[in-house]
Amino acid sequence: MSARVQSTSFRLLAGLITLIVFVGVIEAVVRLIGVDVYFQNRFFVLNRALDYPDVFTRDQRLFWRLRPGQTVTSKFFEGKSYRINSMGLRGDEIDRLKTSKRILVLGNSCTFGWGVSEEQTYAKRLETLLQGEYEVINAGVPGYSSEQGKRFFRQELLELKPDVVTMMFAWNDHWAASGYIADKDQEFPPAVVLALQNQLSRLHTYRLLKKALLSQVEPHPDSLWDRDSVVYRVGYEDFAANLTEICNLCRANGIIPILVTSPAPSLSRYGQNRGWASAVRFHQVYNRQTRETAEKLGVALVDAAVELDHHDGVYDDVRHDFIHFNAEGHRLVAEQLAAKVRELLTK
Repeated sequence: MSARVQSTSFRLLAGLITLIVFVGVIEAVVRLIGVDVYFQNRFFVLNRALDYPDVFTRDQRLFWRLRPGQTVTSKFFEGKSYRINSMGLRGDEIDRLKTSKRILVLGNSCTFGWGVSEEQTYAKRLETLLQGEYEVINAGVPGYSSEQGKRFFRQELLELKPDVVTMMFAWNDHWAASGYIADKDQEFPPAVVLALQNQLSRLHTYRLLKKALLSQVEPHPDSLWDRDSVVYRVGYEDFAANLTEICNLCRANGIIPILVTSPAPSLSRYGQNRGWASAVRFHQVYNRQTRETAEKLGVALVDAAVELDHHDGVYDDVRHDFIHFNAEGHRLVAEQLAAKVRELLTK
């Protein structure tokens, strides 16, 4: 090797080491002084993965998924801890060699069990109520729309060979779409780019730069509630189409589908002048679509929204969280599902 080549190689290596040391020092300083690098972009709903890389990893097909194989405590979870298995689902490891009947519960953070312990989720309560006759797999992922649930089920969860599939979606479907692009039309970068972003997102420095950039371009969060011009993540008709496709996939594979309406706080009990009242009223439109889809397809329906509407004490603090029902709500949903499963088994 010539002296010139050796000199060039040395300079390149020295430059690389200097860059790594510089980034390392900046990273250490950012962590040491405790700069808030979380950017809660309320409009850019699909931003969750990079906001909370301790919880999520970006995914080309599903947009994001839970980071597998960990028990995670995160600011995203408001300080609570959740156990995530190697498939990126909440709960126990799943035996790929199916040894018992299975129920798969699809959904978003309500199904996941936001704010409640693993044993209090309606998935676990359902398993207990059925006295071990079924293994119940919790396939709820925070932030998922019916579009993501459909893809997740079709591409990965069908392989688990469930005997019954329940699906509860709606809240995320009628939030504002990222960049005014519906979920079905979202396109993510190639897998190699996402892999690089997943690695970089571990750096506080990278996330701080991202926060600074997005803070300048984010639309005002009030646009989330602009029902006249906003593009929804999943429109009303597409919502029905997604539920229909999941049900048809179930039937084609000998699986019993059960549609479940998504509970919301009772306006008569919690007041109609709250800031969230308009969101709840719009949510009821999507629940109506769930009921109509069940009737049209002739599939089982559990109207959890109506059931919880008859009970007090199923939401802890609607001023803070009007989406996630509490442990008592999970108990009621589980009881309804257990009754419906027994009914279907006796036919």
